[in-house]
Amino acid sequence: MKVSFLIPLFIAFASTGAVAKNKTTYADIQVTDVDPTSDFIWQRANQNTPKYPVELARSGLRGCAVLAFNITDSGKTENVEVINTLPNKHIGKYSRKMLKKWKWVPAATEMASEKRVLRLDFCMGGESVEQAEQACKQQTKLACS
Repeated sequence: MKVSFLIPLFIAFASTGAVAKNKTTYADIQVTDVDPTSDFIWQRANQNTPKYPVELARSGLRGCAVLAFNITDSGKTENVEVINTLPNKHIGKYSRKMLKKWKWVPAATEMASEKRVLRLDFCMGGESVEQAEQACKQQTKLACS
């Protein structure tokens, strides 16, 4: 079971950097279960697309991270471990920070702890939301190691 999310990111920056001043930037985050199964005990409480970290967008940083973590029997995220990250550790740092804030709700009747592995792909570019989404879907097919 592949789970994907999309969000446009509209950013106007007062400073210069990798992203041009006052330019609209389209971004997407794809969330993919690395070991998909239909027997998940927990699902994310907020199914909206995670927000692209402003710090990553300002620096024009794109990439991916694979994270392993536990969901407690009360639905909290614990023991988040960055397994792989590209192109550098900043993607993993922000992915870990983001994932630690997620809340989980039961997807099944039992309320037990669960070990999960997710891949987060951070993509920017293109001239529309659709182009950013398409680029990110292509990126998910590439290795993240």
